[in-house]
Amino acid sequence: MPAKNKLTTKKSFKEKSWNWTVRETFGYGFLIAISLVFLYGATKKTIQNFRLAKSGIVAKAIVVDKQKIGGKGTIDLTVKYYVNGQEYEGSITNELWALSDTVNIILLKSDPSVIRSFDFIKENYSTEINLK
Repeated sequence: MPAKNKLTTKKSFKEKSWNWTVRETFGYGFLIAISLVFLYGATKKTIQNFRLAKSGIVAKAIVVDKQKIGGKGTIDLTVKYYVNGQEYEGSITNELWALSDTVNIILLKSDPSVIRSFDFIKENYSTEINLK
């Protein structure tokens, strides 16, 4: 009896059946879910920055605390600001402001806790938003 030729008995890509076991299905599903969570975490700030540049609202904030973070000289400013009569507190980084200075921030109307320095957004993203 002649030996079977491996090339003729090999199934084509379309002929292969994708019968995964339950364990494989959950394994691949878990891997995809972890990848999506990591991807969202890695791009969250960038997405927020684009939203701020497109539809952010400019507001005034007062610097209430200033701290140097880490060995690279990163400056973290804690600011207080008001939106619709409600007080919020947030932080912006790498801005050269002193305590009690009034700074321009840009925030999301849908989530006022998301803020960035107006100067940062203006320098790094194209925006039509201007100071009043």
